[in-house]
Amino acid sequence: MQILVKKKDVHLRLSRLVMSVLFAVFLHHYAACKPVSLDPLAGIAFFKGPWKDVLAEAQRQNKPIFLDVYTSWCPPCKRMAREAFPDPELGTKFNVHFINYQLDAEKGEGVLIAKQYAVSSYPTGLYIAPNGSLVHRSVGYGGIKAMIDLADHVLAFPQLKATVAKGDKDFAKGKRELAFLKKYLKARQELNRPVSDVLDAYLDAVPASERNSPETILFIAQQIESSTTTAFDYLIKTRYGLLAEDVASAVSGALNRALSNDLNRAFATNDETLLEKAIANEGRNVAFSHPDQLTSYQQGTANLYRLHLLKKTKNFGRYATIARLLVQNRFMNLPVDEWHKVDSVVTTPGTSAQSTAQFLESDTLATASDDARQNDPARRAANILQQIADTYWQQATSAADRELALTWAQRSVALYRSPAGLATCAHLLKKLGRTEEAISIQKEAIQEATKAGKDTKIYEAGLSNITQNRN
Repeated sequence: MQILVKKKDVHLRLSRLVMSVLFAVFLHHYAACKPVSLDPLAGIAFFKGPWKDVLAEAQRQNKPIFLDVYTSWCPPCKRMAREAFPDPELGTKFNVHFINYQLDAEKGEGVLIAKQYAVSSYPTGLYIAPNGSLVHRSVGYGGIKAMIDLADHVLAFPQLKATVAKGDKDFAKGKRELAFLKKYLKARQELNRPVSDVLDAYLDAVPASERNSPETILFIAQQIESSTTTAFDYLIKTRYGLLAEDVASAVSGALNRALSNDLNRAFATNDETLLEKAIANEGRNVAFSHPDQLTSYQQGTANLYRLHLLKKTKNFGRYATIARLLVQNRFMNLPVDEWHKVDSVVTTPGTSAQSTAQFLESDTLATASDDARQNDPARRAANILQQIADTYWQQATSAADRELALTWAQRSVALYRSPAGLATCAHLLKKLGRTEEAISIQKEAIQEATKAGKDTKIYEAGLSNITQNRN
């Protein structure tokens, strides 16, 4: 990233600071969920999570659902769980062809779902299309062979034929010829099913003499979906070779796409482990393209990712620890007027998502989208400060935390006077018992929104909330 400033000393002080604000990326959330291990030797792998996530995963992979509905007191249920579910052959069949899930009909979501599908005997096996419609039900337990035969029978139903990619059985049995794997990859993609495991298998099967050919590199780049794969490591390493411009560009785009997919999935599923893996892998990507910017990425952008997830999960203790260090080191130790001396900012092309400001905009009260997109470091810094202070308003419980957040919100307004920044100041003042000041500031927020031609409803609602119980 290059920064042009009027004064050399300001350039030196701002370059790292602006980098942490502008280099990062984040895409809007997609519906995705945590898959489970598909190791057939472990028997049937059951999906973990709420029912809505099971349906989302079934739609994402375009695979039907096998739902085992049981009760804690049912002897056949216990026998099936003990005898059938750990069976490797059954695991191979069901893990390849179904999203597998279990529900206790007398607990939690199981009560409503059992009622929805009219389950009255146990165990009941429900075979459900990705759209949630019931295709077939089986009652009782007739043994492992009966379950395998029934699965084959159900998979032949017209409603489910389109969900079964040709080659699933051969791949599960270990078929690894290159021509087969390439055809199988395309079949999985046509059915909108994940391909990372097949792509890694394809890469392992490529002869050593062809691994670094432009054709192999481009093929892997076109197919890659995740950074937590052998394929990602392979592309990272190939970037160090002397690649033609078009191949290098394809590799760069593929790495960014894989990282974005993982970031989106981590945020959508609140998966901190996946987020840390994505951060580490994006750090590797940054280190190659812009080694001088790795520290700024690790201290700035990576922490903004963490803050976003911690806000979602309402882990305010960890949120506050990271936020305090980030704000004090990046946004509070430079005079406001020096932020406004920056003439222009040229952002690094090819990063893995949109600007940090746009990412933060997606979950603000009412950040002005056109302002957030301006290539102005002061506005972007103001937006980030407002977002962090806003989280403190919503989740902090101590007066000391609210006072600290108020100073950040005030700095945000000093950097760029936005309606959202003023509203955050007002709400924090209200929390601190300074109601009259809060009312005055919230009225200013309404005025600023009006001047900018923006919808004032959310600010008027905020004013109504502040004026309640003003005494």
